[in-house]
Amino acid sequence: MNKRLPFQLSAIALGLGMATAPVFAGSETDQELLDLLLKKGTITQQEYDELKETTKGDVDVSTKGGHLKFESSDDEFEFQVGGRVQIDTAFFKNDPDLNNGSEIRRARLFMSGKVFNDWKFKAQFGFAGNETDIEDAYLRYTGFDVGDITVGHFKEPWSLEELTSSKYITFMERALPVEAFAPSRKLGAGFGHHAKNWTATVGAFANGESAENDNDNEGHGVAARATFNPILEENKLIHLGAYGEYRDPQDSEVRYRTRPESHIANIRLVDTGDIEDVDHTVKWGLEAASVWGPYSVQGEYMSVDNDLSGGGSDPEFSGWYAYGSWFITGESRAYKKGVFSRVKPKSIVGKGGHGAWELAARYSDIDLNDSGIEGGEEKDLTIGVNWYTTPTIRFMANYVNVLDLNDSPTQSDSDKPDIFELRAQIDF
Repeated sequence: MNKRLPFQLSAIALGLGMATAPVFAGSETDQELLDLLLKKGTITQQEYDELKETTKGDVDVSTKGGHLKFESSDDEFEFQVGGRVQIDTAFFKNDPDLNNGSEIRRARLFMSGKVFNDWKFKAQFGFAGNETDIEDAYLRYTGFDVGDITVGHFKEPWSLEELTSSKYITFMERALPVEAFAPSRKLGAGFGHHAKNWTATVGAFANGESAENDNDNEGHGVAARATFNPILEENKLIHLGAYGEYRDPQDSEVRYRTRPESHIANIRLVDTGDIEDVDHTVKWGLEAASVWGPYSVQGEYMSVDNDLSGGGSDPEFSGWYAYGSWFITGESRAYKKGVFSRVKPKSIVGKGGHGAWELAARYSDIDLNDSGIEGGEEKDLTIGVNWYTTPTIRFMANYVNVLDLNDSPTQSDSDKPDIFELRAQIDF
């Protein structure tokens, strides 16, 4: 119960006696108490309005779920601070050019909230690698019934795996084609609508906040994504989606490359190098996922068409991945508004529980060879174990095996590394 109840509410709550104690035990704010009192007929509408006025200006402080949040009693203002830290280590075998190592994979702080209920904001900064980066920095208006408008620096609507936060993805790194093709965060404006079982988002974007503009063409594009859930129930769902992006690239130049599903690996096994004289690119993809109790599957197919202004054959690249996971402790992957979200263990380590345990396996494939460009082909198999000790603390172990490597521009095709990597993660 809120520790800052006004005197009137405290008196009413005490006057109700033990019979209504269970009702108030789960309440967290003055507003919730008032709503309950009105619903039960304990107070009249006039008394409700008068008591609501007395709560204005009060601030409720919550640490629910391990996150610090400040909220006005009238629910019109909110402010939250938080962040995440991910600490990785990796061990490599069967590749002489990859060295064992450790790193702070992500270290981020954010501030988010809302003003007068309909205006929301977020500012998130990254500090890994001894550098400071702007991750998210946007303002969002949610007052329209038809959808939300977002302006600032944020992720383009592209790919289920890319849009699912790094706090919640099943494996330590996203699959090969996602890392190579996803446009990620850029400056722009977007419009999105989220219904019960479908979402639709569209936006126009320039380049990222760190793009070098000088006198060169900055580049610009449009992107869109739509999802649909033919089944959407508690711990049971089917997710279908499609997305695409049209872009005039900066300086008419593009490049596609990816690490072997380990960020500590300092070599990209597949890499197109710079492709020049690109008039525009068209990226598109299809996504599907399903959750059935403790079991889940997910996959995507992606394609990138590059239209060269100088004529000749236009290179096209593609990739796909598929994986399945199983919570041996009975939990389910959480889902909200077209992406996956936080897993909440049924029991907490430190409170007599053993947390949540998840097993997962993924196959991913990427082909960067076409029209005279030999960026290479790679196929990976990843096995993962996740231990969610609390809703905000997770330990991860991944084994990555490069099954096949062809035409690599950086390595011998016989150098197919085995990678074992570990992560400790907390978000707050």
